[in-house]
Amino acid sequence: MTKSQKVTLYFVRHGETQFNVERRLQGFADSPLTEKGIAQAQAVGRGLADVEFKAAYCSESQRVIDTANHAIGDRKIPLSTDARLKEMNFGVLESLLRSEITARYGNILETLFSLTDFNLAAPEGESYSQLYSRTCLAIDEILKNHELEGGNILVFSHGVTIGNYLMQLTTSEKYLHHDNCSVSVVSYLDGEFQVERIADTSFRERGAN
Repeated sequence: MTKSQKVTLYFVRHGETQFNVERRLQGFADSPLTEKGIAQAQAVGRGLADVEFKAAYCSESQRVIDTANHAIGDRKIPLSTDARLKEMNFGVLESLLRSEITARYGNILETLFSLTDFNLAAPEGESYSQLYSRTCLAIDEILKNHELEGGNILVFSHGVTIGNYLMQLTTSEKYLHHDNCSVSVVSYLDGEFQVERIADTSFRERGAN
């Protein structure tokens, strides 16, 4: 029987986007990277330059595809897209300004982002439990693809998607904000996960310098 090898996942949130700057809620909705966002993606790529990666996976959202391409640069790392790595679907709140959401729906964002209940969802959107389920399907498939040879794998995704996955994976009661192009590192071997970093900006900062 072939012995499984350790797989280490490097989760990277996308760079700053136009909607981030405008303070619009951005889930399935998309907007382009800003110049700063492009620079962040290139910087995190440089910061990870001394890590050998076997493959990379990313959300189907263009902001994440662009982040992945800028971060990978001319490195020969195969990149695959997966719709299951997309951001949380915020339903009727998609693309609205934070101020518009407050005016129309009161304190719905405060309630939604309190993460006191994983069944919480925006109207016509998906819950944290649903988001976790689809994220797990994607991650489980990635692990199966690489557990025989092991190695480091890049996973480019979104702030809430990554944060929710790590929060439920570790059964933590605290959600940590993931800054643009922050990196979270999770290793996996024989059914056991080890969280090594969460929302670490040091790779991006190292690359920027």
